[in-house]
Amino acid sequence: MKRLLLAAMVFALLPRDAFAIVRYMVQDMTCSEVQAAVERDGVAILYRKAGPSGTPLYDRYVANQSFCQGGQITIKEAIPTADTKSCRVSKCIDQNRFGSDR
Repeated sequence: MKRLLLAAMVFALLPRDAFAIVRYMVQDMTCSEVQAAVERDGVAILYRKAGPSGTPLYDRYVANQSFCQGGQITIKEAIPTADTKSCRVSKCIDQNRFGSDR
């Protein structure tokens, strides 16, 4: 009973947005629609089907640095959308990923 009560308390303390990350299929969206969605939602999972097999590729994108974890920075990454092959959106990466302390 104590474990159940503890689990309920921990669940109640979790941030609500952790459960509400929106997913978008970017192949059917314009670049401006993708950028507006990420800005509006703060965090979004963007995915597309790749290659002849149609395997889905997913990644997490953010509106700004405040949506990253400690020790992470944002970089701009180009993703293909309906109207361009290089729509620039921000994503979090580990600060030391490239061997520097930017």
